[in-house]
Amino acid sequence: MTNAVVLNNVTHKDLRVIRRHSPALNQTLNITLALPFEFRSLQHEYPLVFIRNDITRTYQAVALLGFEQQENLYLSEHGWDASYIPLMIERQPFLIGMQPTADTSSANPLLLIDMDSPKVSEHEGERLFLPHGGHSDYLQQVTDILATIRERENETQTFYNLLARYELLEPFFLDITLSNQAKHRLTGYYTINEERLSTLPAEAITELHQQGILPLIYYVLASHSNFRSLIDRKQAVIRV
Repeated sequence: MTNAVVLNNVTHKDLRVIRRHSPALNQTLNITLALPFEFRSLQHEYPLVFIRNDITRTYQAVALLGFEQQENLYLSEHGWDASYIPLMIERQPFLIGMQPTADTSSANPLLLIDMDSPKVSEHEGERLFLPHGGHSDYLQQVTDILATIRERENETQTFYNLLARYELLEPFFLDITLSNQAKHRLTGYYTINEERLSTLPAEAITELHQQGILPLIYYVLASHSNFRSLIDRKQAVIRV
């Protein structure tokens, strides 16, 4: 659960955020949401797969961080072991909230902070506000990240709409056997159906290209080479 409140420079004038990453400061999960516009960076570090909401029948892309629940093989006491950290991790403990307006068809975005996050402090970390009340450089960086996420929501939705329209996702599983003979089956995820992609009509490929979706699809497929490195990370943990 989160205790999200609207951030302001009066109530929170002394607030700080600890930017480093560690098991004590980060929620330990084996996946994190992956935003399509950051696929180019993510595909160098993480396997990218999809999860499905069985109620809404919608999909979301995630970066896979581990093979078991509450296992993040990129996170240790030494920090986050990757050159690129997913934006949904970097923006913590901040969130976007929406404030209804008199015009019920619209809402104003609000910057929220989770006061229960272990990253929030009054004694350690980056200041959020300057002495005169303005945003610190760090808070401005966070604001820019959240603004980018919101501004590109339509682009993100187009990506998922076209994947659904052309039925480009399929379930998959991965069996691995570790050096200690422990077996793991990765299941419950979806990926790009390459056979389906290869048989799409020319007009569909043209639409995917014009909408900027084809590169995103290829980034997802290229990211699967990171399964090998994720297995290596798992092997390293069991040898310790």
